[in-house]
Amino acid sequence: MEIWDYETKISRTKLIKIIIAGVITGIVLPIFVILFLFLLFLPELPPVESLENYSPPLTTIVYSCDGEVLAEFSGERRIWVPLSQVPQVLKDALISAEDKSFWKHWGLDSWGIFRALVVNLTRGSIRQGGSSITQQLARALFLGTERTLVRKIKEALTAIKLEQKYSKDEILELYLNQNYMGRGNYGVEAAAKYYFGKHINEIDVAEAATLVGLLKAPEIYTPVKYPERAKRRRNLVLEAMCANGKLDKHTADSLKQAPIVLAQEREGYFKAPYFSEFVRQYIESKYGEDMLYRSGAKVYTTLDWRLQRAADSIMARELSMRQRWIQKIHHITDTSYTQLVFDSTKGDTVRVWKKLQGALLAIETKTGAIKALVGGTNFWESQFNRAVQAQRQPGSAFKPFVYTAAIDNGYKPCDLIDDLPITERLPNGELWRPSNYDDQYLGPITLRKALYRSRNLATVRLAKLITINEIIKYAHRMGIRSSLQPNLSLALGSCEVTLIDLVTAYSIFPNNGVKVKPYWIERIEDKNGVVIEENKPQKEEVLSPTTAYIMLDMLRDVIRHGTGIGARLRGFDWDAGGKTGTTNDFTDAWFIGFSPRLVTGVWVGFDDKTRIGDDMNGARVALPIWTDFMIFAHRKLRREEFPIPKGIVYADICSESHLLATKRCPEVIREIFTEQNKPEAYCPLSHRPKEEHIPLAGSDEPTEKPSAPKLHQPTIEDKKGAKEKREPIEF
Repeated sequence: MEIWDYETKISRTKLIKIIIAGVITGIVLPIFVILFLFLLFLPELPPVESLENYSPPLTTIVYSCDGEVLAEFSGERRIWVPLSQVPQVLKDALISAEDKSFWKHWGLDSWGIFRALVVNLTRGSIRQGGSSITQQLARALFLGTERTLVRKIKEALTAIKLEQKYSKDEILELYLNQNYMGRGNYGVEAAAKYYFGKHINEIDVAEAATLVGLLKAPEIYTPVKYPERAKRRRNLVLEAMCANGKLDKHTADSLKQAPIVLAQEREGYFKAPYFSEFVRQYIESKYGEDMLYRSGAKVYTTLDWRLQRAADSIMARELSMRQRWIQKIHHITDTSYTQLVFDSTKGDTVRVWKKLQGALLAIETKTGAIKALVGGTNFWESQFNRAVQAQRQPGSAFKPFVYTAAIDNGYKPCDLIDDLPITERLPNGELWRPSNYDDQYLGPITLRKALYRSRNLATVRLAKLITINEIIKYAHRMGIRSSLQPNLSLALGSCEVTLIDLVTAYSIFPNNGVKVKPYWIERIEDKNGVVIEENKPQKEEVLSPTTAYIMLDMLRDVIRHGTGIGARLRGFDWDAGGKTGTTNDFTDAWFIGFSPRLVTGVWVGFDDKTRIGDDMNGARVALPIWTDFMIFAHRKLRREEFPIPKGIVYADICSESHLLATKRCPEVIREIFTEQNKPEAYCPLSHRPKEEHIPLAGSDEPTEKPSAPKLHQPTIEDKKGAKEKREPIEF
């Protein structure tokens, strides 16, 4: 019995020694090993303290004025979200699938490391990582993905340093915003928006499991390209959640049967591409590439997405119709309209027509805020922005500058000017003979009628009276920035201007003489919501309110019964004014017009200034686009009319003498004047009595040719032997 007790005592002593040795080997030795490794690799470990000022590349987002995301600019598409906005289902899915002991360990998942060690020793190479979430973060931030033992040791040591320095919540927030999620997306917010069209706080359990499933290999498990593979991976995450007690088995089994439903738009954001590119260029030129691609700024623009979509649709429809019409009239063998493209590798021949291009720009009348911008037919084929970059001849759309200069210098809408042939000698000795669109002559007509009927000869005579230099002064003051040559043909729009400049200038008429500078960005905020830039309307008074209103009223007649009457016939019944424009040989077609709410300009033509087609003038080509856009833009607005400024008076005048009408006058028209230049005398003419007297409100078209004294219009007679040059007609 004593021998048994003695042997038992010896056995217990050995057991205790074995246990102590095991503890030393299993606990103390690893500590010494870790300390040794720390000392060995400490100089090579990354400074985790730098994460206190961590600033990863963030996505700059561009918004429309109605909250639509128009564009995203980034080197890495990332949208930072605080952990508080991450739903619990995503945290549960992540921890269940990637690191069940995350909340308990000190940076390393011991069981994961042991399991990976067994597999790697068995396979003879590094096949499994066994990395904790903290280790994965260390790898993503500092160490890369090289599969070597040294890198794994550094990864483990860096994870320990991270756990010492930062809280679990801080580590988790960094992890959720840092990791690559496939298709150019970094972090869970960018991934949720890309794959599901949702913010991260809006996703459900299945979507959370899908996002977590991407972490293992984002491009291999992307649901965009491999939906079944992504579904299998998602289901593994759901099973892990179930095993970890975060999801009941019945719910998990039900969710596993459902397909992955993705958002329809997944290729990032670049809507309203001409406008978005305009914004991109502005930010990059003013703030630099880092601001554009790394800062996470939010850019709030003036663009109205509803109007932009309408503008794009209307432009595409109308240009497509005109393109088909041109192709039908001009046979495919007409080499001036076609080019041959031959791909010998495919063994076939393809005829490609040059595309008819168009541009539209709409600004808010009172502020200048750009509400819609179309820069061309297809941005992906040509990034040239024809709304702001293209310099084209405006044709008759330039005429309002001539008439503005006249009105501002004391002329009245009812003053007469001859619409008769005129010949001018050019500096090179040639004779210039402008003509009217219809090759007809109306004789003495009022300035009002000359404008709304777009009479070239009357306009040239008026320009001679005003002088070209005076007209250039007004055009520049009103917003035309291009160089203008002091030639008489300038009165008919022989210069080159941009659409944005014309729209700016026309905005003066409905704004009581105040020019509003177009702007496209309301404000820019940094990632923390601090305002970097804020823009307000920039206004400058360049005309008197009375001059602006008289011009507005004259341009109303363009739409009432002039070259723009098609707008009324097409159904636009708002108070509005505008002007058509067509250039030499029908190469450019314009309509620039305004209402109390919007100033909109439209241009149509070919980039190489090819002829659009016979009679393809502004009224036929550009006006329908303008009209349909304005109808859409105004259909839900409360109707407004232009306010009459102080100093404007109306008077009933005789259609022949243009003096105050009497009872003897057979035709009376109501005309607009300033208080300073209104007629004081009554009509002295003895009119032959007529059977009927019909006053024509808002019209000045007489039934007989007026015989009142006219403005002086000097002409230059032809000289024998002089060379003759006929100017193509303009409309």
